[in-house]
Amino acid sequence: MLSEILMTAVSARGRVPRPDREPGLSCSALFPCPYALYKIQKGEVWEEELTPQQILNMEDGWFQEEESVQRLKEIGIIIRDRQARVDVGKSHIGGRIDGTVTLDKKRLWEHKAWGSAPYDWFLAKGIDIRPGEKAQVNAYMLGMGLDECIFFVKRKENNNYLDVIVPLDKDFILPIIGWADRIRLENWVPEPKLTQYCAHCGFNCFGPVLDFSWITEAKAPEMAEKWKQGDKLVKVGSMLKEEARTFFVGSRDGQAKGIIGDRDLLVTDGLKITRVIQHRMDIRRELVLREFGPEGLVKVMEEKDVTQFRFAEVEE
Repeated sequence: MLSEILMTAVSARGRVPRPDREPGLSCSALFPCPYALYKIQKGEVWEEELTPQQILNMEDGWFQEEESVQRLKEIGIIIRDRQARVDVGKSHIGGRIDGTVTLDKKRLWEHKAWGSAPYDWFLAKGIDIRPGEKAQVNAYMLGMGLDECIFFVKRKENNNYLDVIVPLDKDFILPIIGWADRIRLENWVPEPKLTQYCAHCGFNCFGPVLDFSWITEAKAPEMAEKWKQGDKLVKVGSMLKEEARTFFVGSRDGQAKGIIGDRDLLVTDGLKITRVIQHRMDIRRELVLREFGPEGLVKVMEEKDVTQFRFAEVEE
């Protein structure tokens, strides 16, 4: 009853007007394809009628940005320059940033709230899998005179967060701004061309295009079967070892006690189990944050990329 009334009301009012948003191209609509820029400038992006759910999803992103700002404020991180206006290029392509943040240096702060699929893709591939967003934040950085952006993403389903540092890439953004200027100032009409970005823009000029640039295909049935069989043996072996471990030394959470009791050595049927206590120095991030604030934590943190390979069986 109430849900039907809500959806009907949202459908009737449509998108909430944004008087601060100029028609046509803006920094948030930039994309590394001249023809996509042309269609956006001509107003062909929002031609289709949006469903009430799509409208609410867009508005939900604004609410969640404010929520993230408040959560960061509670731990001493202040997002400043909220909705500050920038413009880039000869045609003054406008935009409004989500904000800036200063810890060891001042950076652009861009917020996104995504579902599981785009969040996982971004986690795996980084900003290059989102060429539109990459163009957007590079334009903002150019307009603000900044050289780095904290791209801050919230996973809507479970309040998980991740962020990456995106450096200013002038070789990427300046040609895009040049194309946009030609379209806006010279009425340039570019021809559609098949590029590496066609899988990401949504216009489907050449029909649905999939991005296979990150996939390698090979025929290796023997090795694939070895991995599958090995994976099964590892899982069975881990289960058997964990069962025996719990019997001998107790459960990992301490709820169940093992037959070793309080002794330091257990000898049984060809097995020797020794209790070993190792003393280590550790730095707790919570204590650093409490004692020295966010700036102190930034000074002792080190960003690095860790490459992992995840195997999974697929149905053929």
